[in-house]
Amino acid sequence: MLDLGKISIQLADMARQRQHDVWSYSKKEAAAMDALDKYLENYSDFMEKINSDTRHFFAAFPQGRINDAFPLPVSSASHTVMAVDGSQIDIDTHEIVLCYVINIGRVVLHYGTGDPPLMDSLPFLFYRDEDLYKQGNGESFLIQGEDLAGKRSRMEAQQLNELLNNHRKDGSPTVALLDGTLASWDKAGSAKRDLGGFTAPYYVDVFKTGERLGIPVAGYISGSRTALVINTLRSGDCSQPVMNCVNCEHRIEPQAPCRRLEGLRDVTLFKNILNPGERSVCFYGGINTLPRNEWPSYRIGFFYINVGSEVARVEAPDYVLENQELLDRLHWVVYHQAQKGMGYPMALQEAHHFAVVKGEEREAFFRLVEGQFIRRGLPSRVTSKELRKRTRIF
Repeated sequence: MLDLGKISIQLADMARQRQHDVWSYSKKEAAAMDALDKYLENYSDFMEKINSDTRHFFAAFPQGRINDAFPLPVSSASHTVMAVDGSQIDIDTHEIVLCYVINIGRVVLHYGTGDPPLMDSLPFLFYRDEDLYKQGNGESFLIQGEDLAGKRSRMEAQQLNELLNNHRKDGSPTVALLDGTLASWDKAGSAKRDLGGFTAPYYVDVFKTGERLGIPVAGYISGSRTALVINTLRSGDCSQPVMNCVNCEHRIEPQAPCRRLEGLRDVTLFKNILNPGERSVCFYGGINTLPRNEWPSYRIGFFYINVGSEVARVEAPDYVLENQELLDRLHWVVYHQAQKGMGYPMALQEAHHFAVVKGEEREAFFRLVEGQFIRRGLPSRVTSKELRKRTRIF
């Protein structure tokens, strides 16, 4: 039971801290616009600083001017939007058996063609030892957390690949969307040559299909908290001749010059640059710039788009961002989908609704499991903890 009376004083303290944070954030926002002006005056100084070393934060490399704003392209009357999203029932060690479920919501919406939509979900049950455990340091561990999320991402990609191959409509421009980031944010693997980081190993097959069919595949991130573009501007505040954050004598100083913009998000910058419907220039992230012929396969880049209710981040592989036709198609489909979904792409919204597993559905699933075990004379007892959760004494 939560005692609201006892926590009310802490809530007041939290509100006062939040008030101070808002004031501090507004000062940083003004500082970011000032840093942008300096970058536009002489961007080479910023790039030289970033390229001076590899032991610093990730930055973004714009494929044009940071403050470029591209208007909404002309849309196509008939087009197709595909989307998938995943959810899961996690392993519960207090239930009668170790298992988990991954549920994939699939949506294909045809506009202007008269074709009916595809809207369904596909559940997958995992219970074998090879699905339940991962090996590490000579031991077995139950799959959970990032490992389970990675498996779900791979399955989302597989299902999107199936949609691209079997549910597209010839002659109808198509866009395929996933919810969330595509990139593998592995700084240790990225380093100077961007290997490992800023690629999307789970999605390579669907990228190959999308490139072959001329269909952009992208990830839509609402409420993005990344700051790669802000980091590019922060590099101009570095007071050292070489930007080596690892060995910098100021790295733990709260008032260090490079902390002036720390804590800002990219979306804060772009809400001051983009009007509704406009997108930013495309960016690629990393430590240092790379010549095109040294890029990893399907390098992930991104742009920001003002959909009206927010500035969202859209990630896509280079085959999309380097092709003007595919980039324009992705731009207008994302914007129009967000309008239809009242601020969030309609296709992703519907895919989420089909994927999500509600609490009562989870309970019904485990009761079905229990029924199957009883019919076959198998042990069907839950742990004491789970039993107490279901039947309160007081």
